[in-house]
Amino acid sequence: MKERFNRPVIDPPMNFLFTVWLLFGTVLLHAAETPCQLLADTAFAEGFGAAFIYGKRGEDSVIRGYRDIAPWQIHLIPDGPVKTLPEFKTHPWDFQEGLHHNYTNQRGEHVRELHAHRLVVNHVLEVNTSEKLQFAQFNNDGLAKDDPQRDTKLVKRITSDRYGTLRIHYNSQNEIRNAAIAHTAQWARDTWPHFLLNQRFETPLPLADYDKLDFKVSFEVDAMQRLSPWPGANRSSMNLNFMFHLKHKTDPEQKLFVGMMLFTSSEAKYRTHLGVEQHGQVFYRESVTRDQPKPEFGQKRTITRELREMIRDALKQAQEKQPALSTNPDDFTLSNFSIGLEGMGHWTTECEFSGLSLIGTPRP
Repeated sequence: MKERFNRPVIDPPMNFLFTVWLLFGTVLLHAAETPCQLLADTAFAEGFGAAFIYGKRGEDSVIRGYRDIAPWQIHLIPDGPVKTLPEFKTHPWDFQEGLHHNYTNQRGEHVRELHAHRLVVNHVLEVNTSEKLQFAQFNNDGLAKDDPQRDTKLVKRITSDRYGTLRIHYNSQNEIRNAAIAHTAQWARDTWPHFLLNQRFETPLPLADYDKLDFKVSFEVDAMQRLSPWPGANRSSMNLNFMFHLKHKTDPEQKLFVGMMLFTSSEAKYRTHLGVEQHGQVFYRESVTRDQPKPEFGQKRTITRELREMIRDALKQAQEKQPALSTNPDDFTLSNFSIGLEGMGHWTTECEFSGLSLIGTPRP
């Protein structure tokens, strides 16, 4: 074999293999850095699950079944009762609707845990087609099956076009239980009205794995009307917001909520807020007005926010409430995301959101 300019000659087959190896390595490197959607089923096409509240964990902490709440039944929507399914199943989205434990109802009965206020226990499936999923909840508490008042007090209605738009109706005055008069630990197990769409990251997402986390959502509020003066002008409000829950990778005591107020009945709540919620965890809430005017009824708005930056801002301020919290975002994981309505008092609200996404750009 002839030597050229004193360099070793690579046989054609070896040269080809070397080139393929280089190309393959380059493809893998770019694939590892390709932005990816981190939220599941952003089209709201599959349905809605029950594992967040009713999932039963095994010794390995993995949910593979459901609690027994007889005589009530747990449902997946629209699949039906979980007991009728051939194997364990859930959906990425479920609901946070608050807790009502250990209270006495209007009939003098002790209620250990209220189940009937939850959609996966109590709902009517109204439409289930490839282009629309709609279900509702009515307050029939204490009514006989033949009572003409049944299915007249609408509490909640969800409508999905199964292509990414979700419409919500919520009447908190019609809730079976609505007694909380303050956002304090006293009401930690008997909470104020919640109607939040929720997605748990069963495997928490380490912030250290991502250069960027780009969050985006469009929303529109068509009505938010107060129905009664209870429990007082300074305590009653309804709010549309989103919230991420973060956990420290190694210290279980370090947790916090980071989110944004999108629309509220209270002008004061459009300000950035740092506080401690009823279970003692810090929460940091920005406002949609940080970079755009206050939204109006019937006006569609889109917000985008780089989540790592938002969390960095939150951690810097959170030490005011809990000095032990790390200020390094890379020490935390994302464990949960929720978006929806929450507030004290009696309100009826119509809103929708669409285009929901959380795009993660991995670190090389």
